[in-house]
Amino acid sequence: MGQPEPAWAPRAVAAWLSLLALLVPSEAVVRAVLDGNASTVDFADLPALFGVPLAPEGVRGYLMEAKPANACHPIEGPRPGNGSLGAIVLIRRYDCTFDLKVLHAQRAGFEAAIVHNVRSDELVRMAHVYEDLRRQIAIPSVFVGEAASQDLRVIVRCDKGAHVLLLPDYPPCPDLDCHPVLAVSWVLGRALALLASVFLVLRPLWGWLWARWSRGPEVKPRAGQKAQVRTFTRRNDLCAICLDEYEEGDQLKILPCSHTYHCKCIDPWFSQAARRSCPVCKQSVAGTEDGSDSTVDSLGDEDPSLPGHRPPIWAIQARLRSRRLELLAQASSQGHSSATSVGVAEATGPSQRPPERL
Repeated sequence: MGQPEPAWAPRAVAAWLSLLALLVPSEAVVRAVLDGNASTVDFADLPALFGVPLAPEGVRGYLMEAKPANACHPIEGPRPGNGSLGAIVLIRRYDCTFDLKVLHAQRAGFEAAIVHNVRSDELVRMAHVYEDLRRQIAIPSVFVGEAASQDLRVIVRCDKGAHVLLLPDYPPCPDLDCHPVLAVSWVLGRALALLASVFLVLRPLWGWLWARWSRGPEVKPRAGQKAQVRTFTRRNDLCAICLDEYEEGDQLKILPCSHTYHCKCIDPWFSQAARRSCPVCKQSVAGTEDGSDSTVDSLGDEDPSLPGHRPPIWAIQARLRSRRLELLAQASSQGHSSATSVGVAEATGPSQRPPERL
């Protein structure tokens, strides 16, 4: 035998069904028919959670106010003389439970009951309180706001032939305005589609900008500087390749690093090297093979005092080296003279020592 069903299971199922019924939208409509069925006015309502549901064709009848208005006690029945139409009662809210009000309307002979709110147009889902009363209720009932109840009273008083029709659902409405949930869903869908499109467009652009910003400003590759060819006019310095001194009239090539060579020495060097670079400092050099791309001029007796004249670095280095060689030559000659004087003094004795130089 199976285990007995827990005592709380039926109650849990009933509570779940009640919650489901509350969540499922089931708005109905109270339609006022006037002018001999020539015109209608609709009012929103909510069917009760007890009693019989509204039939698809609805419940039709003339409207009558309950006496007493709250129907917490037995009320008067429908007045006779209204033809084949039944009667629907209008009951005020509060003072007692909904199931008791509807049960009094049923016992008075009404075919349906409309309970209206007080000082509010909010629609309330009517639920029963007493199970024994719920089992006795066999008529449908709906709940409307206070404004709808006032309009229904005015229509009934102004048109004696007017009656009401309780329908289970709203008439079909093709407009999105009739369905707020659909309208909101449509707006949200459009907004999400727009955001997705913007994201897809901006994401690659943002990635490109971020990569460009993270790399920093691009440094343009420095164009290879070309060597200059000049005519040497002074006897100065040595070629670092052949180790010969420069003579007047020699064609020299001055590299961007300011190192100077014979053209006949540096051109074969560049033609044999895999990479064009200075033999001394290894700095890269471009455009050294084609003499037509070089600048050829003469280093004649230029006047350094001319405005804006600035001697090139190679010339300054050449002059400094020349001056250094002169100083070394003078120092060596002075050392030789001093040695000769010392030797003479030693040979002649102290009395014949030559005077010392200041």
